[in-house]
Amino acid sequence: MRSGIVAVWDEDREYAVKLSEYLHRQNSLTCSVVLYSGPEELKKAVDTHQVSMALVGSSLMGSPWLYDTAHVFLAEERSASEDMVYKYQPASEILRVIAGFQDASEKESVYAGKKAAQLRAVYSPLGGSLKTSLGLVMGCLLAEDRNCLFISLEAHSGFRTLFGRQYPMDLSDLFTVVREKGNVHAKLPAVCQSFGQLKYIPPVIWPEDIREAERAELKELVRILAQSCGFDEIVLDMGADMARPEEILSWCDRIYRPEKEDAFSLAKLAEYDSYLQVSGYEGLQKRTRRILVSDLSGGISPVRLNQWQRWEQMLPAVRGMLEGEAGED
Repeated sequence: MRSGIVAVWDEDREYAVKLSEYLHRQNSLTCSVVLYSGPEELKKAVDTHQVSMALVGSSLMGSPWLYDTAHVFLAEERSASEDMVYKYQPASEILRVIAGFQDASEKESVYAGKKAAQLRAVYSPLGGSLKTSLGLVMGCLLAEDRNCLFISLEAHSGFRTLFGRQYPMDLSDLFTVVREKGNVHAKLPAVCQSFGQLKYIPPVIWPEDIREAERAELKELVRILAQSCGFDEIVLDMGADMARPEEILSWCDRIYRPEKEDAFSLAKLAEYDSYLQVSGYEGLQKRTRRILVSDLSGGISPVRLNQWQRWEQMLPAVRGMLEGEAGED
């Protein structure tokens, strides 16, 4: 949070007084609690950056001056919204919400001065090129000694079937948080899952959430994850369902492109490279490492393998590739 004030205001003055008195007595808060007499006085404090968090009545929903400051609306009814809390629940639960924002903000400040995560994208205009497998194997290897996050940007990732899991929250929930200018840091621990040492955000369940994702929302989410969440590496598995993937690739430090060697695949790759040249994205080619799919299997003839065997087969080639890059750096 930006400074040391938790601002309290509600239409019900008596309620606001009692809530602020309760919060003031709590030793767990590292911020001062200030009760404001009206929206005008509160707005002035927010505009001058005195307020770290506003705990205010729901009548202030839609006030644009609130949205650059952490805020929670005190709602008359229960709501699943990230920025609303039921005002008549035990005050200890409201305190828990405030503490969650506080912890997330402290985490953000700890990482604020550190180097941003390196962004690696795995993308190919070809289907069936082991793209997701490459991204997961790479992420697992990077996670052996670095804090690595894997994000699938595919409409149909197959994760739920492959891992035999259902996820209570996924990437769509983080898109919603960004859209509503909520606190990504507070939501992230509940969304992230682990695959060995690798952290990953469960992919969307509805294809429309990827196909219709606003580019600004995705860019802001990636910015927050890379700059202030403590990750050293982020691997993006780029799906073909995203419009203009080149925009996202342009944010990345390294791009990996699995390629097949049959005539049709080579023709498609040639046309894609021509497109990059004429569309102004020719700079992507300098950051792209072209990887033959046959090399990922160590030259072994293709056989019918289950997914776990396929990943194990790919480990030596991907490890060698990463070690070679480390030597270049």
